[in-house]
Amino acid sequence: MFAPDDKPSILESRNVTVGSRRTSMRLEPQMWDALESIARLEGMTINNLCTQIDFRRRKTGLTSATRVFIVSYYRHLVRHFEGDGARGDVALALQVLDVEVGRRPGRVTDPQPVEHSDSSDVNWPAEG
Repeated sequence: MFAPDDKPSILESRNVTVGSRRTSMRLEPQMWDALESIARLEGMTINNLCTQIDFRRRKTGLTSATRVFIVSYYRHLVRHFEGDGARGDVALALQVLDVEVGRRPGRVTDPQPVEHSDSSDVNWPAEG
């Protein structure tokens, strides 16, 4: 599922052009990958997308607004597919956490999913 060259989550600085000004942003490699994917899917460049994010952001910095945009974009996709009856996969969520965030041994036991009712909540054990 995950390639052996998955990048560790370290901030990476890149220059972007927002409107007519050049600036830099520090994002995790996964966030840069997501931003590139979104721009490609939407037929935009990263500079165009960052310009649109900058134009719409409120009282937050561009980097923070970009992270919020990325998460919101993917949440919107999830909501779209939830309408088709799709359910979250706890095993996939744990796999992504282990690879992208890192396992924290001894801190939290593996969560035990419960039967799904109409809501898609999962009971996570309390930290010990």
